[in-house]
Amino acid sequence: MLARFSFLFSTIIFICFFGSNVICQAQEIIQNDILQKISKLQEKSLTLSPDLKIVRHLRSQKGAESYTRLTNFFPQANFNVRRDKDFYEERNAPLRALGLGPFSSTWGIDYEWMLLNYGSIQATRRTFTEKDKADLEISNKENEYPITFNTNLLNFLLAKYKKAAVENSLQKAETGKREANLGFQLGQKTKLDVLRSEANLVSLNSKSTSYTDEVQNARSKFLEYSGLLNSDLGFLEFLNETQILSLINSISLGAKKISPLMENPIFAKSPILEGLRLDEKINTISLANLTQAQWPELKIQGSYRNSGNTVSDSFTKPYRTHTIGIVLTIPLFGSGNFISSNFEEYFAKKQIEYTIAKKRLETQNEFSNTFIKINALGILVNSLTLNVSQFEELYRLTLKSYQLGKSTLLELLEVQDSLLESKISLAQNKIQFYTLSQNYLWQAGLQ
Repeated sequence: MLARFSFLFSTIIFICFFGSNVICQAQEIIQNDILQKISKLQEKSLTLSPDLKIVRHLRSQKGAESYTRLTNFFPQANFNVRRDKDFYEERNAPLRALGLGPFSSTWGIDYEWMLLNYGSIQATRRTFTEKDKADLEISNKENEYPITFNTNLLNFLLAKYKKAAVENSLQKAETGKREANLGFQLGQKTKLDVLRSEANLVSLNSKSTSYTDEVQNARSKFLEYSGLLNSDLGFLEFLNETQILSLINSISLGAKKISPLMENPIFAKSPILEGLRLDEKINTISLANLTQAQWPELKIQGSYRNSGNTVSDSFTKPYRTHTIGIVLTIPLFGSGNFISSNFEEYFAKKQIEYTIAKKRLETQNEFSNTFIKINALGILVNSLTLNVSQFEELYRLTLKSYQLGKSTLLELLEVQDSLLESKISLAQNKIQFYTLSQNYLWQAGLQ
């Protein structure tokens, strides 16, 4: 008999141990499959995201604009045709016969080659700098995209987690309500316990409705950013509370960590500071408009003309003229604005310089503050993780105590609410830690 009992006990232990291992392996397989699908969605959205499309088309526009500006220094030619009506035809006939009178038909080519123009040079420099800025923006967007994609997805999963957690609490609340009603009928519970269980159920239903709206809003924001369709998220619809939390942990903890060696940003590699430098350059070049009229201009101009008394004569026996010249224009007098326009440019440059310096200092200070926040969030996440474990154990003990009649329903409900809030707070802070740390790394030039 003892041998049979030992065999049965060993069999139970074996089934429990290996059964739990099989369940864990199955859950891990499901989790990995979901992560692979999310990775494919991210790759797909790289071609669909409206934000990426905007910066890519902006870069293409600036590339075309740069070439357009450059063509201002290429030779230009225009074909023109002219037909006049001579109202004094008889009076001008003798002169026309000698080739001196006005011709009624003229066609020809005007050409020009700009060699030196300060305004065009500065406009071209500005456009090329704007193209560099557009290249930087698309690089920033592409580097930032995985972070923002995951952040929006994590916010969507957080909303789903809140809803799933409340639904689990609702199931417990319904069970508690039934037990309170049964206990009241048996004389073991008071009417106050029944009312509290009903009030708790109403409160949780209200939270569930609120979280349903939050899920929809977070889903819409994610789809708007990624350019994906609602059908693409079908594999996330039926995840339970545990699976959603595990997915949040996998995404938020799978990112690159910040080590103490990364405390100091590499300002020379920071895309944010590089963007400020380009902004300063663009704004400074734009000030050339204030003094461009004070600079000389050099160009080659010419024309080729065929004139005749009729259209036919302008082709068969034309009077031809051909001119070419180098034109140098030197400004001599500009209504006395020479000094004032230079002062205007000088003070505008100083304003730009101080503004950019202020923004640069603000950005550097923001890096320092962000690093402090990241460290604080890391400590908070560890603390909240322990807090959730404590509340889970407290809820388990309070539930058992309540079932034995040693704890009140109010105590049980308070622990249940605290457990729910601690779980949500932990997930929120994990997402915030992920977003801040990953943005810090690339914005500070550390990756």
